[in-house]
Amino acid sequence: MAQTAIKGMYKKGKIIPLEKVPFDEEAEVLIVFNREFSPNEACYYDRTWQVAEKQATEDYKSGNIKSAGGVKELFNDIENSPHED
Repeated sequence: MAQTAIKGMYKKGKIIPLEKVPFDEEAEVLIVFNREFSPNEACYYDRTWQVAEKQATEDYKSGNIKSAGGVKELFNDIENSPHED
């Protein structure tokens, strides 16, 4: 029988998959702890961060990014942006 491995994160007593789980039905799993994560890495395993990171990667790949001639110009663009985020 073939086995499937996906990345996940243990947090506060729960296992959180970090990749798409390829099964809909219940299945037996084997949990292997690879290493401890330091507290300053915790934000990378937050679902909100993961969604934003994925969107940023897609924007970068599609060329949907802006550039500025300098820091002052960048901050002016941000301040004058109609978006709140």
